[in-house]
Amino acid sequence: MKPNSRNWWVSPTASGVRWASRVQRGRALRGRAWLIAVCLALAGGAMGCESLQRKFTRKKAPKPAPTPIISFQDYSAAMTPLDRYRKHYAIFDYWNAELMAALETRTPNPKRIKRASEEALGELEALKGLVVDEVSARIEPVLAERAQIDRELRRPGFDGGGADFIKRRLEAQTRHIHREFYWRKVEDHLKNP
Repeated sequence: MKPNSRNWWVSPTASGVRWASRVQRGRALRGRAWLIAVCLALAGGAMGCESLQRKFTRKKAPKPAPTPIISFQDYSAAMTPLDRYRKHYAIFDYWNAELMAALETRTPNPKRIKRASEEALGELEALKGLVVDEVSARIEPVLAERAQIDRELRRPGFDGGGADFIKRRLEAQTRHIHREFYWRKVEDHLKNP
């Protein structure tokens, strides 16, 4: 074929060689493209996987927990007899109010009543131990009456039927305690430790 002819590039020998090399180059390029795509997919998967990232990050050693500085102070020695009396008086007042509130409910809870009565009686006994003998002798009848009320409340048959009567007795006793044994009235009659 002449080089100036129209279809010189379609010669059987030249076109076959060119076509074969193009096919080989195309296969090689597709193979490389697949290899690059697979590598990119693996790299993307490896970078996006959190557990794999954790495997390659440096682990820092945990810092030891700071040791607290503990210095105990004994505040009981710092309490004056008046402070001690006021503390027990306030706690008695709380448990007494709790007992009266428990008795006012429509269906009294026996455990709540027993606990409040026991705690109020205990605090009243603590008050008796903090005052001198003459005031302690005045607290004794109040304490005996409170112990009698406590026994009535602990009775197995107590179902709240006599709760109104007991509540009125407690109210009268509470008024008497507030009138006679308030901390300002007995502050001059406290025992010194």
